[in-house]
Amino acid sequence: MENTQPLPLILLIDDDPALLMGLSAMIKKHGYRVVEAEDGNDGLKKAKEVLPDLVLSDVMMPPPNGFELRKLMSLDSRLSSIPFIFLTARSDSDDKITAISDGADDYITKPFVVYELLARIGAVLRRVKIAHERGRDQAKAAAEADLERVRHEILQNFHHEIRTPLSNIMMPL
Repeated sequence: MENTQPLPLILLIDDDPALLMGLSAMIKKHGYRVVEAEDGNDGLKKAKEVLPDLVLSDVMMPPPNGFELRKLMSLDSRLSSIPFIFLTARSDSDDKITAISDGADDYITKPFVVYELLARIGAVLRRVKIAHERGRDQAKAAAEADLERVRHEILQNFHHEIRTPLSNIMMPL
């Protein structure tokens, strides 16, 4: 049986055309679909259009920069839960703390090891998939509990509705 799930879609945002092209080719080669954006505005527009499975963004780019972009996405209910990884030359601890505090799932500094980047992308996507499955299982369990409650109420009412007329029929005159 073939897997009908589409490959994960990654939105790659960077204002360096050479890095964007090379990273896009490498990510595609490892089994992901990629949409490219050249800056924060283009990234926000494309995020709204394609609703990617993950955003991989530079920090230092024309406004909105990566930090601002993450904040803008967090304000949109359709984009706020999309996993977000920063890929940047900024290695300052304060930047890392800001990124993670503002909702980023990871922060990778350049230069980076390609296989580490791919491993981190895979790890974030696995966590999201597990969380979705857990949420789906919890929703299913809640729906089953509600169904059982309604079934119980219907049977109680049915029992009462049948018993009352039967009691009247069986009562001596």
